[in-house]
Amino acid sequence: MSQSKFLGTLRLAFLLAFSLLLFSPSVVSAAPQDSGYRVIRTIHLGGEGNWDYVTVDADARRVYVPRSTHIMVVDEDSGKLIGDIPGMNGLHGVAVVPEFNRAFVTGNKTEQEGTIYIFDLKTLKLTSSIKSNSIDTDSLIYDPLTKHVFVNNGDGMNLTVVDAATEKVVGTMAYNANPEAAVSDGKGSIFQDLEDKRSVIEYDAKTLTVKNKWPTGPCVSPVGMAMDRTHRRLYVSCRGEGNVPGVLIVMNADNGKVLTSMPIGIGVDGNVFDSGTGDIFATCRDSGDGKTGATYVFHADSPDKISLVATVKTIYGARTVALDPKSHHIFSIGTEQNEPPAPGAKNPRPRPVLSTFELLEIGK
Repeated sequence: MSQSKFLGTLRLAFLLAFSLLLFSPSVVSAAPQDSGYRVIRTIHLGGEGNWDYVTVDADARRVYVPRSTHIMVVDEDSGKLIGDIPGMNGLHGVAVVPEFNRAFVTGNKTEQEGTIYIFDLKTLKLTSSIKSNSIDTDSLIYDPLTKHVFVNNGDGMNLTVVDAATEKVVGTMAYNANPEAAVSDGKGSIFQDLEDKRSVIEYDAKTLTVKNKWPTGPCVSPVGMAMDRTHRRLYVSCRGEGNVPGVLIVMNADNGKVLTSMPIGIGVDGNVFDSGTGDIFATCRDSGDGKTGATYVFHADSPDKISLVATVKTIYGARTVALDPKSHHIFSIGTEQNEPPAPGAKNPRPRPVLSTFELLEIGK
């Protein structure tokens, strides 16, 4: 064979091999895919007061945003502020109970008096309040099975249970630890993470008897929790501590086994699971640059495996999250502008400019 023919044959073989490699399934699947998740709407709210949790009522098309002493009510579709409920103090979260036309709000009249406020969903007027008989009344969930509202008192290290129909305290339980997020499995169990004990407990929603207590393994400072009820999986977000980074872990809800963990950003304070898409969202205060926040989106590839599909840059302080299961969008809150940390601050963080407070909507 002549040298020219040999080189031509070699060139053809090389091109054929390269084409097969380029279009092989393994290479194509390894290429990064655009999930499509992004901030699709920014709603400027401004106003006074710090913030904690955000709540979506997908059926009523409302978003509730507690702000220290008042609750901003936003029309989810138009983005307009349709109400502002005053007369409260030290607010944290809202649990909507449409079957009784009321919502329960965690707050603190004083540092020594935790309070559960109640407002009418139609009139958006305060109707009553209940003493939590504890301090640092913080997160809460409503369990439709028992028709009870489960209220966590952080520094009080205990639980207050309220009957949603009668608005009466019907139970208490000591954690002897700092509670953060809780979820119901809809079958009579409540799962609760204990931040300072690096653990998750399961207790009976009716008797308040602890059934199980499990360590969270690589998860330090667990603060957020969501559940895949179908596959009995808990998704727990963890802030980390010192040199230990924040992570999201997957836990078997039947035996407490930690199945996997994935790294996330700084200052997570919530995560949700969308059963319609199989996606998990974890919202972090700081993306790592000290100026912006980040939402980490994972997909449940199987009951025991998750993969990162998107990291969406948000605004600094957007650390809590609420899901609309109908639109498959999530909402978070924070400020567009922040001032430098106060001189000599023990835990220096940017200070929010409240006039730039915003509600973010993330979706495809």
